[in-house]
Amino acid sequence: MTRVVTVTLNPALDITYAVPALAVGSSVRVEAVRSRAGGKGVNVASVVRQLGGDAIVVAPAASAEPDPFREGLDSLGLAHHLVPAFATVRRTVAVVGADGPTTILLEPGSPAPQGTAAAVEGVITEELAGADALVVSGSVPPGLTADLPARLARLARERDIPAVVDVSGPALRAAVGSGAVLVPNRDELADIWGPVHDVVACGRQLLQQGASAVVVTLGEDGAVAVTAGGAWHARAAEVVDGNPTGAGDAATAALALSLAAGTPWPAALADAVATSAACVLRPVAGEIDLEARRRWLGTITVEELP
Repeated sequence: MTRVVTVTLNPALDITYAVPALAVGSSVRVEAVRSRAGGKGVNVASVVRQLGGDAIVVAPAASAEPDPFREGLDSLGLAHHLVPAFATVRRTVAVVGADGPTTILLEPGSPAPQGTAAAVEGVITEELAGADALVVSGSVPPGLTADLPARLARLARERDIPAVVDVSGPALRAAVGSGAVLVPNRDELADIWGPVHDVVACGRQLLQQGASAVVVTLGEDGAVAVTAGGAWHARAAEVVDGNPTGAGDAATAALALSLAAGTPWPAALADAVATSAACVLRPVAGEIDLEARRRWLGTITVEELP
């Protein structure tokens, strides 16, 4: 069974409110509430498991008990190796309107105390033994430096283990030279690059600066992969309506499994797009519609780019 180590440096308790419509400045009646342990790496681990892989969640967490984040991982049945660090774990709130739009409120997270980074690096060094892929995703909380995801990716690359890094801002900029596969969306790419007129040209520049590959997620327009062996654009055959929260994490999970298996890039990209779309059908992040993914896998269009 393929084993993926996922790292969530800024974990969260994800709260999802289902509402008829979000009317700003008015009282809104919530029709349903869901709560679960979250953060991008947790979503990745959950999807890896649904796809038949084995995953372990590595994260700094609350330093006191009870810890709702730890309890949430246990309730999801996700293996974990947590580093006591925060006073409390932050919360995120996704307000999903039945009329279409989703609004997400993100708390910044508690500051991580001194020594947290070294403790996380020690755990990763331990968990990489026997691992097939490493995924580092999400924001970096106060108290940790922006280069920590890059340092973790290098630990994997030193062991010839593929590393996928899905971060943004200064952390993404620092990760470029780490030898990892980078998974930005167009806005995150523009944040470190400036206006993006040509995704492939940007990707090739990042390859020259040390990335092993770049996969740019484009929402409804699929994703573009830029690698040393070529570039491809994968698109879904239909536009999927639903909750897009966690769609990028689902794509990252599929990509990590493909990299571990040595899947050729066109097929890996098609799988990432199909898995991402299958996530949109589910009400909360970290879940996918397996039957929809199976149907869509054969309908993804993959175009080789010049």
